[in-house]
Amino acid sequence: MHTSWLTAEQYASLSTQVQGAFIAPLPAFDSVLIGGVDNHKYLQGQTTCDLDQLTDDDFLHGAHCDAKGKMWSQFYLAKTADQLIALAFRDELSASLAQWKKFGVFSKVSFEAGQPHFAVFGLGGTASPNTDANDVAQLIIHLGFNVPEPGRLSRHNGAMLLALAQDHFLLMMPLEDARQLMQQALPFAAPTAWLVQHIKHGFSYLEQGLIGEFVPQMLNLQALDAISFTKGCYIGQETVARLKYRGGNKRAAFILTADTDETPAAGSDIEIQLGENWRRSGQVVNAANIHNQLWLIAVLPNDITPADSLRLSSDSAPALRLMPLPYSLN
Repeated sequence: MHTSWLTAEQYASLSTQVQGAFIAPLPAFDSVLIGGVDNHKYLQGQTTCDLDQLTDDDFLHGAHCDAKGKMWSQFYLAKTADQLIALAFRDELSASLAQWKKFGVFSKVSFEAGQPHFAVFGLGGTASPNTDANDVAQLIIHLGFNVPEPGRLSRHNGAMLLALAQDHFLLMMPLEDARQLMQQALPFAAPTAWLVQHIKHGFSYLEQGLIGEFVPQMLNLQALDAISFTKGCYIGQETVARLKYRGGNKRAAFILTADTDETPAAGSDIEIQLGENWRRSGQVVNAANIHNQLWLIAVLPNDITPADSLRLSSDSAPALRLMPLPYSLN
């Protein structure tokens, strides 16, 4: 792990033993700054979200697909006075950036790595009998922001706070401010604490091995307002629209948990019991384990139910419990 704003010692000191509100450095998340007079028009033809709906007070959740509708990335998009800023997990952002640059030579658009300019944090909260539901809001106010509603953002001194859910946030901060923030006495936590919450909210991101594997609906992006079906043409739009209007998508993302010390890699198999046999049924997308409690989000058949017996395909094969999604897939 190396960043220009977080030292190895600081990273090693981060703990998953958190109660109440926390702020977690996310060195695996990055940003790209998209400039040029055609930046809006160019991304409108590249992504599933409708840039005409983007304002100074909100952000867009969207995906970037190949011509067959398979995702290079999913991301969060905001704007400044003269640039667009895409924020995502580093693997998928790199994959999209390579494609955007390849076709961007035909437009007046520029791309600049965000890492030399910005750091990314996650904010959230963990429930316990001794914590207050307003702890996260109090932390946000302490950092100088107004508390945004889900889907909105708050700005302060060049930083942006994106509300992904009621108690789940992404913070993008200028690099020097991030270094100073790490010197403060704040409830810092390991990235795993934020990722567990990300999974519990039904969110995901694409790690290297899964880039180009899923259409957006397989990760529930239609339920997360990350697909516009009215904006017009974009790369992969034919496939994405066909799945909505003609059906045919048989898979979706689900939240599972298990009592195990394992943390499966992205792409690991999940098996379902059919009679006396076990058969491959799905794939792990993201996983995080805190104190032998595994949480993962996985792509499975969309008719899966809690009555189905599922397990992780590994030497110990822990049983997986299906948890309810916090949103409807219908």
